[in-house]
Amino acid sequence: MHPIEHLRYLARSGHVDAQELVVETAAALRGLGMDPASLVVTSRRIVERNPLCGPLWWLCASMLTSDDPREAARQCVSQIRNDATSEYLAKEITPGALVCVNGWSPDVMHALALASDMNHDLEPNGDIEVCVVDGDNGADYMVRCLERLDIGVHLVNPAHGGAAAAASDIILLSAFATGVSTAWCNSGSLALASVGYCAQRKVVLSAAVGTRLPEVLFAGIVNDLDASSAGSPWRRGADEVPFDLCAQVVVSDGPCDMVTLLANGMKPQCLPATELLIRSAI
Repeated sequence: MHPIEHLRYLARSGHVDAQELVVETAAALRGLGMDPASLVVTSRRIVERNPLCGPLWWLCASMLTSDDPREAARQCVSQIRNDATSEYLAKEITPGALVCVNGWSPDVMHALALASDMNHDLEPNGDIEVCVVDGDNGADYMVRCLERLDIGVHLVNPAHGGAAAAASDIILLSAFATGVSTAWCNSGSLALASVGYCAQRKVVLSAAVGTRLPEVLFAGIVNDLDASSAGSPWRRGADEVPFDLCAQVVVSDGPCDMVTLLANGMKPQCLPATELLIRSAI
């Protein structure tokens, strides 16, 4: 399949998890690796179409700032496939915990599955339960996946999300993308994090491979969201969650040192490819 046709197929495929989208997009972009002009234009269109997919920004930026874009794409795919974020996240979930999550997230889902297995081995009566806050966020799919694993699950109306967060032992949020001091997460995440912070519950943010962006690219996401929401934060398709509401931020290398993170900010995983921020007039 021609690289452009491959990308058109991906554009028509509907919702796909970020990790799978990176793998498929990298395969298509490798075909453009020897044509820098086409790579730049195509990368701009990719991130413009998927403004909240941090790993796609990371993939495109890594390829555009590399002397060997094809090799950069291969390295990105390797990092995605070997991402250990979920393994570290699972260790934050104690046996018997009531966990609050906001809709669907592949890294959170994987962490819950791992935690259920680990905790059951440690304590036969230490099964976890999960409150999945509903919304336009894949909550039904998360519930079905948890039910298949025989994990106790409750689908929670968004109006009662704050009550679920306050009653939970731990609140797990997943980042679409992170900047220096904040992360973009599913809509409703800011409310859950705020309630958890005030109720002194453990709020843990997952920042998987590819989500940690330079601040200039993170600002580009904000600009794209503002353009689609008429500048009204309440109309955005995501919430911006400050790191200081979180008890822990977990990345592919393990839990961050929160004192260092809050003082120095999140370290990006790619260079600031500012050519991605230019938008076509049409």
